[in-house]
This record gives sequence, C-alpha cells and structure tokens, in this order.
Amino acid sequence: MDLRYVRYAMAIARAGSLRRAAASLHIAQPTLSEQLRALEKEIGVELFSRSSSGVTLTEAGEAFLAQATVALDAFERAVAAARCTGETSRLGVADGLADVAARLLSQLHTGRLRMAPMGTAEQIVSIADGALQAGLGYAPGSLPRGVGRMLIQRFPVRALLHREHHLAQHEALSLSDLAGEPLIMPESDAVAGARRFLEAFVRQRLHPRLGPSAAGHDLVVNMVKEGTGYALCVREGTTVPGTLVFVPIKEDVPPLEVVFLWNRQADVHELVSAARHLARSG
Repeated sequence: MDLRYVRYAMAIARAGSLRRAAASLHIAQPTLSEQLRALEKEIGVELFSRSSSGVTLTEAGEAFLAQATVALDAFERAVAAARCTGETSRLGVADGLADVAARLLSQLHTGRLRMAPMGTAEQIVSIADGALQAGLGYAPGSLPRGVGRMLIQRFPVRALLHREHHLAQHEALSLSDLAGEPLIMPESDAVAGARRFLEAFVRQRLHPRLGPSAAGHDLVVNMVKEGTGYALCVREGTTVPGTLVFVPIKEDVPPLEVVFLWNRQADVHELVSAARHLARSG
C-alpha cells in the first residue's frame, strides 16, 4: 500500500472536503479524488460518504484511520531515525534565498548538510514524506501535520527599477503608477506569492500589465537591468547591480516572508537553533 494514500485520507478527514484537503496538500483536487478511489478499491470499503456539503468518514473509515494513524506515526519515526543516522541532512533552498541559506550555514558547527535547490511546495511535500529534513522557502498558506514553520525574515514589497526608468526618481510609487509598466514575475516560486501582487492591483481596481516571465530570481534582476520592465519579487537588501534602485510602494501590499521549514520528527535541532538565531538577528 502506498503510504501517500493514507496521508491523503487523513488530510481529507481533517479538512472535511476534498477541495480543502487538496489545497492543504498542494495537489489538484481531481488527482486527490483519484488516489482516494484507489485506496478505497485496495481496501475494499468506502472510507468516506460524499455529499454536496463535503465528505464524512464512514464507520469503516473511522476504524481504518484510527489504526492507520498509529502505524503511520511509527513508520515516520522509523524512517526519520534511519535517515538521520550517520547521513548528511538535506536543506531545500527556494530560488532567490542563497544569501539567507549562507547566513544559516554560518551558524552551524557541522558539515553534514547538503543544500538542494527546491521550490517551497516541493519542500513541504518532501519534508512531510521524510525525504527532506528542512528547507528555506516563502511563507505557504498551510502546512501538513508534522512540518514545522518559523518566520525568518519579513520584507516590505519594493519596486525594483532601472535607475534610468522614468519612475525611478520618485520617493514612493503607487500601484496606479506601475500598472501601465511591464511587470516581470518569476516562473519559479521565487516569492511563492506572485498572485498576491496581482491581487493588490485588483483591490485598487487596476489591471497590471504583465511583462515576460523569468525562469528564476537571478534572471528577473537581469531583465530589470536590461530595461525589460520592473519587479516586485526581489527582496530589498538583495545584492543588485548599481544601475538598479528599490522604490517603496504607497499602498499596503502583503510583505515577502522567508520561512524555515522542518520535519518535527527529524534530528535537526542544530538547524532549528541556527534558524532561531537568524530570525532573532533579522
């Protein structure tokens, strides 16, 4: 039996609906429905009763999950213990956070750590499965059981422009000033919240002009340098060419939040302590 199916069933039971469970697991709802059907077919009973208002556990589903939860907890502890014995821990690092990762590593006294470029959503799944011990990413909406989260840094959103851009000399810019300019956003989860930028415009009844997308954080900076457009996803304080400038935004836009994620059952106490130190130091 694929243990992912059991985790999915537990998530559905907690959420009370396939839609909410799919959102918390960061997978598509049709995929979740298909995997639930596969689990029920393998077991031979229906685990949930479906209705227009959501799903509820059947009597068989309650009996199954009561035992499966205990078994899954024991399995996860066994996997975490085996992987942490004499092996190098893996730290997932989201696009654009290499400088934060370097500061985190400077706090460690052990060399048994390997960094792996990985988006925030992939980090969450890998940490929940035990394949990854910890990660640095951007604030997610929700987390599966067993994944810890710690806010490391919070940055106000600034517009990154070329110094020769006609808006670069302003002390602050409104979203209406920027709406007609090409906005460069990453294809990766370099902010894990690019949608929030668009929602900020929509709240002002504005329709932002989208420029070309960039494969990653570094390419966003290069495209702004080339005069292709402006960006909102680059953290102020990030090293950028001297030809670029950060300009504050007048409206209230949700800040960029960098978070440390970890498997609560993994032996990553030193990493967690280092992350706490980094969070306190700002």
